Amino acid sequence: MCMNNFIEVKKQSNGKKVRVNITVDKEMLKKAKTKLGLFGGKLSTLFNAYLSDFVETMDKNYDTNKKEIERRVKELENRIKKLEEK
Repeated sequence: MCMNNFIEVKKQSNGKKVRVNITVDKEMLKKAKTKLGLFGGKLSTLFNAYLSDFVETMDKNYDTNKKEIERRVKELENRIKKLEEK
């Protein structure tokens, strides 16, 4: 879902949930409605899944194996060069 610049937050009395009014792209909303059956039929459930996935991916550290991957790529490139020379 593409969110525009409008998000309004309202707290509910129980403190566990927050009501959020958002403005979304109309075409994306139409496409999402066709898939709502997969998420129990509620747009809030779909948005909650999207928000949860967003938060989880933001917390991950993607640079942990960068040097090892670069080393392996370099090694594979060298092997390919050797094979191409033969």
